[in-house]
Amino acid sequence: MNSMSTRLKQLRIDFPFLVAPMVGLSHVAFRELIRVYTPPSIDALIFTEMLSSRRLPSERLERAENLFVAENESYLVPQLLGNEERFIAPSIEKLLELRPWGIDINMGCPKNKTLSHNWGVLLLGDKNYAAEVVRVTKKNSPVPVSVKLRAGMGDKIDLNYLDEFTAALEEAGVDWMTIHCRPRKQKHHGKADWETVQELSKKRKVPVVANGDIQTANDAIDLVQKFRVDGAMIARAATARPWILWQIAYALGCQDPARGRALPRPPLSPEEEGEEYFCAVKRFGFLLERYFGPSENSLQRLKFYIGVSSPWLMFGHDFWKKIHACREFSEAIDRIHAYAEANPQILQARVSH
Repeated sequence: MNSMSTRLKQLRIDFPFLVAPMVGLSHVAFRELIRVYTPPSIDALIFTEMLSSRRLPSERLERAENLFVAENESYLVPQLLGNEERFIAPSIEKLLELRPWGIDINMGCPKNKTLSHNWGVLLLGDKNYAAEVVRVTKKNSPVPVSVKLRAGMGDKIDLNYLDEFTAALEEAGVDWMTIHCRPRKQKHHGKADWETVQELSKKRKVPVVANGDIQTANDAIDLVQKFRVDGAMIARAATARPWILWQIAYALGCQDPARGRALPRPPLSPEEEGEEYFCAVKRFGFLLERYFGPSENSLQRLKFYIGVSSPWLMFGHDFWKKIHACREFSEAIDRIHAYAEANPQILQARVSH
């Protein structure tokens, strides 16, 4: 595979392409789906959903669904919501039982529930306060500590403030950081400002990873090769293209097949991607049932996954409506199989956004 060495190599990460923490998505079944489509020679960091430091200390690993991990799951990075050592310290102690590769601190979530505890994006408002959260986390963590942050508190990006803020995190000892290249009010909409992360990457001594608006394997590769950031973190596009890490590796010269798909190479054409999407949804349903059972919870997870991923698919809204109307998990699985068989034209659909 062609060399893509970045400063993440300092942390023994040779493949600088990551899968983001996503609320309602980054549970064990989704992480396993990504690994099904990843060559065994690729070690990619994959994040959990946001985990509350106020709940974690009292949760039991065998019962808390947000803490389920697959057998021999590696390169896992739990993402922590928190700002007080009395919660952060026992939370990390609990997370270490999962054998994580690292711990990530959320400084980007804009949801009101998160903000009520002065977590998430509100930490962007005070660089000294945020730096102290990093120090506390580093003090209690034997594994690398990262921060994922937004590019701004409001509706605009202030590069000078971001420079000061990320410098404070660096001084506090953060090992690396990811910047979602949109300000808070932009949420997931519109074009991400990759140039901002490019500039910040030049200023920081620690690795800086870009997140936001990465739709294709070429987007991810361009961020690293042309914008010279240290990594590309893929989010929602990975629900439509769970094989995107395989596509990246293939484009860089890796000829290895994926772990769980009997295909000589990743799907590349719009037709191949459209067809493989349904294979992925079927596999996802199987993984949901394995880890969570054929429950109402699994049904909601399945609906949410299809709701997020279907906009990339031609006629995806029609598919989502048919699954959204299901009342039982088994009904949804049957409808997925029937829909794929009865609509050959959608199997030739363009996976685009």
